[in-house]
Amino acid sequence: MTITKNNFQLKRETTYKKLVEAGMKCFSEKGYVGTTLTDIALQTGQTKGAFYGYFASKEELFKHVLEYQMELTRGWTDVPRKYNPANTTLEEVLTYTLIGLSEMLKDCPDWIMVLVDFYQQTKHDKEMQDMLKNKYREWVIGIEQLIIVLKEQGFISKDQETRMTAIQIIAFNEGFTINSVLFGGFNLQALIQGLVKLLR
Repeated sequence: MTITKNNFQLKRETTYKKLVEAGMKCFSEKGYVGTTLTDIALQTGQTKGAFYGYFASKEELFKHVLEYQMELTRGWTDVPRKYNPANTTLEEVLTYTLIGLSEMLKDCPDWIMVLVDFYQQTKHDKEMQDMLKNKYREWVIGIEQLIIVLKEQGFISKDQETRMTAIQIIAFNEGFTINSVLFGGFNLQALIQGLVKLLR
């Protein structure tokens, strides 16, 4: 049985999505600390009062942004299924996968910097730290799934260890991104070469 939503419910869902997307954009551009509720309100045409009708705090909005990112990127690990190692290299398939993931995230580059910012501001808040740890576990599972798909498609050895490699990939990718932001110059080829070494 399909439940039809009324205009109020539809409007509320639309406003919620606008607030979350505005939060993601502002956090990406200004950092967690640098983003104010006024910034988010201006992006959406809402008032700060309206914001509190959806979220109790900026921290709560941030949690919803992370959930929204998970929704946006659902299925990203299946990209390698479109390619065959007979005519596509591991380097190429990883490049296509990362570009696709970036497009799904609506071009929010360097998100790890926002996470570090958020961590610094909430490191004494057990609830927020537990939330981050849970998210990290979800990200590891996502990378594990990518590794499994790469094995199934024949891009890497079926003997490749999955979980430890996933943890190493996250550490390498995030460290590489932080280094690129701090010292200038993101080099996609260097990133891909590093990931290939971890996967072989």
